[in-house]
Amino acid sequence: MTREELFNHVRGLVEQSIRDGGNEPPEITEATVLLGSGIGLDSLGLATIVVELEEKTGVSPFSGGFVNFTTVGELVTLFHKED
Repeated sequence: MTREELFNHVRGLVEQSIRDGGNEPPEITEATVLLGSGIGLDSLGLATIVVELEEKTGVSPFSGGFVNFTTVGELVTLFHKED
């Protein structure tokens, strides 16, 4: 999966999670801050996205402990593996 494909997948997951929370998602870019920015994503939604990404990519960036990330782009970087 290319980085662009992974970004599009993450964007779709974020948008769906926001909709599931009863909100209309804003435009999601790589610079979008995931939590605390008022986009309507909560920590449970983010945790669900992380689990889905682990299943889809086979990458477990948190197996050695928590890795700090705040934006969509940083999340994509954590799960992107070069083909």
